[in-house]
Amino acid sequence: MSDDEPLDRAHLLSHAQALFPGAMIDVIHTPDEIIHIDVDGHRFTFEIGSDDDEYFFADGKSAFSIPLMEIDWDF
Repeated sequence: MSDDEPLDRAHLLSHAQALFPGAMIDVIHTPDEIIHIDVDGHRFTFEIGSDDDEYFFADGKSAFSIPLMEIDWDF
């Protein structure tokens, strides 16, 4: 993981790969605090800062969720 890579990128990527085996997955964090997961070029979006207890990605027609990453701040 590079220093500028978001802490949850690997977490989101691994869960998305498990949900969509064999698909091309890309995780995109935008400067305006939105996370996109592209699944074979199809974009799902999560807006950071919601009060959810999970990442909820939607495209307007379908959705999936990924559990929040627990961060150990004492590392």
